[in-house]
Amino acid sequence: MRKACAEALASYLTAPLPVLHPLPNNPIPRYLAQEEIRRFFASIQDVRDRALFTLAYHYGLRVSEVSLLEVSDIDLERRRILVRRVKNGLWGEKPLFTSTSRVLETYLTNRGLNGAPALFPGPSGAPLQKRRIQQLFSRYRDEAGVSPDATCHSLRHSIATHLLDAGLPLSFVQDHLGHKNSASTAIYARISDRSRERYFALLDECEDIVHPFSGRREDP
Repeated sequence: MRKACAEALASYLTAPLPVLHPLPNNPIPRYLAQEEIRRFFASIQDVRDRALFTLAYHYGLRVSEVSLLEVSDIDLERRRILVRRVKNGLWGEKPLFTSTSRVLETYLTNRGLNGAPALFPGPSGAPLQKRRIQQLFSRYRDEAGVSPDATCHSLRHSIATHLLDAGLPLSFVQDHLGHKNSASTAIYARISDRSRERYFALLDECEDIVHPFSGRREDP
């Protein structure tokens, strides 16, 4: 068992754990678990709002980045979206998730104000104000029974965490969120890291680690 454990652990050394930079007094980001995200979206019946928050979650958009989106940024035929980042984030085209593409197609088919360039315009045709988007989030959050501590920005933290839950590396999450500095992304590894979980699963069975009161029968 000891040899098998050592060999299995060694096989993971090709994918080292991420370097976590010291972040004194910096709390863990407030994110929503997958079930909370499902409840949140189940509470949204409005087609526009469902499309808006789907994009905010799937692409980790800040509220101000949602306001920057224009109809011309969506290419349903090629299934691409142009994401404009703020705070010196990296802009770029991203593939559309199949589910996102379907939500957007439904929304754009029924969208009014066809001449307005903003993807999510308010009554005047100008982009929805950030305060209005935040109010909508709070409304659906409360209807879904999600923690009142969650904010619209929690959707950005959520997709970062869920991508790591899916086993993707920090480098992918960094690119997806538009971070220039990997240190900005590394904080999410404090929440979720599948490599670390695999190490611990193997160590659970390793004879070199003592597990008091585990119920495991020890050899005399």
